[in-house]
Amino acid sequence: MTQSNNSTAPLNIVLYGDITLPNEFRLRSKADFPFSVTTVPDNASEADRERALSKADAVVCVRFDHPSKHAPNLRLIQLQAAGYDLIDFKCVPDQAAVCNAFGHTTAIAEYALMTMLMWTHRWKSVETSFRAGSWEYSGSMYGPLRDELNSKTIGILGFGQMGQEIATRSRAIGSRVVACARNPQAVTGVDAVYPLDRLDDFLGVSDFVIVCIAYVPPTEGLINAARLARMRPGAVLINLARGPVVVEKDLYDALKAKAIAGAVIDVWWQYPNAAEPTRRGSRFPFHELDNVFMTPHSSGWTEQMMDRRWDMIMANLGAVWRGEPVSNVVRAPVSPVG
Repeated sequence: MTQSNNSTAPLNIVLYGDITLPNEFRLRSKADFPFSVTTVPDNASEADRERALSKADAVVCVRFDHPSKHAPNLRLIQLQAAGYDLIDFKCVPDQAAVCNAFGHTTAIAEYALMTMLMWTHRWKSVETSFRAGSWEYSGSMYGPLRDELNSKTIGILGFGQMGQEIATRSRAIGSRVVACARNPQAVTGVDAVYPLDRLDDFLGVSDFVIVCIAYVPPTEGLINAARLARMRPGAVLINLARGPVVVEKDLYDALKAKAIAGAVIDVWWQYPNAAEPTRRGSRFPFHELDNVFMTPHSSGWTEQMMDRRWDMIMANLGAVWRGEPVSNVVRAPVSPVG
């Protein structure tokens, strides 16, 4: 990527969308190059969007669907996220690179370990019961014995950065770890690895199935009724990827029928929007099931994650200003600026 501006000219940065605006202070505190910043909230008028993008050298966003003809100088669309399913690539100018950012794997790995420990130790039931005044789960009162995560088989579907972090923490607690990956030759540090065409075998040996495979067309609906039937009756599915990797109705039916022990769901099939600000994450009443832990796509949402992510974002913004290559490229520019 070749810089078209004079090296002393500030980089014109647009923070696009409400989700990026709270991090303006990170931009200002981390920048080691001259810049100007324009904020475009979700409720900005079309005229304000066009005015901001017409001058932009770089946009930091999660969603981008503005026509490219209104961003003639844009060289970088920098995501404040790893996923890029909210980018309309038909609207991306040819001369702009699209890059994503990570930094979330530590938080999500901790979330996975936390939910597995809560499940095996029946934390939710024990704490709720005792809070209500009951000693039914107490060892002193000969309450029911609980389980341990130690010695369980943790199955990780998809073995990128997130899968590696989960594997490291699971092995540290004494669990057996198996992986299922599209590129099994690249997987190390686990007890067994299965290629994707042996997914059914992988599901059959796992006590917890952690879905963190990339959401791309071939993985949509990967976990369906037939695959859920291959899981152990006492197994728990944990979805940390994207909702549509799992068939919504099939998972609901399996949980309602207790065909599997339960699920932890952090990613959903539908999200709130302006018309439905309190929209639930599914067409089905998962919230009525007692064998589901559910959270609002928040597993990676920590202060430390955002700081690591903005280190990556700032590195790319600085690279654009200096005319250097950018990192974490999702789509490279297909023509130069101008």
